Amino acid sequence: MDAASSSLGGQIAAATNPRPDSTRSLTFPSGRAVILVVERDPHVRDLEQFFLNEAGYGVEFAADGIAALAMTRTLAPHIVITEILVPKLDGLALCRAIKEDPALCHTAVLVFSILSAHARAEEAGADAFLTKPLAERRLVETVRALIATRASASPRP
Repeated sequence: MDAASSSLGGQIAAATNPRPDSTRSLTFPSGRAVILVVERDPHVRDLEQFFLNEAGYGVEFAADGIAALAMTRTLAPHIVITEILVPKLDGLALCRAIKEDPALCHTAVLVFSILSAHARAEEAGADAFLTKPLAERRLVETVRALIATRASASPRP
């Protein structure tokens, strides 16, 4: 068992579907939805992980926008939470890439930034925008709402 799966409640088992348009999602044995976080600040990352784990979600991290896009393709997280100012591919470009890809466009994207960029995030296709500083209640409520909206719009396997 690897460190990620043991910290999230068990072993990971995955089946692949060769169709490029197939939708996969990673859900841990406890039934927790997985959230991919792209955040530069290690303190904010730690808080996001703590708050989201406490709310019952599994959390994975990407160091930059390029890695996040690749991980979105392989993990099929329920939500990608990205700040705008991340290396290699900024958060808004990441959001656009996810929303323009037919295999990924169902993935909810939450842009979380210190910048006042709500309109830019919306133009990039973000499903939600939160302004830093991090507030546990706002974060968890927004994640719950996004998962509920996605579940009612298009059930995931």
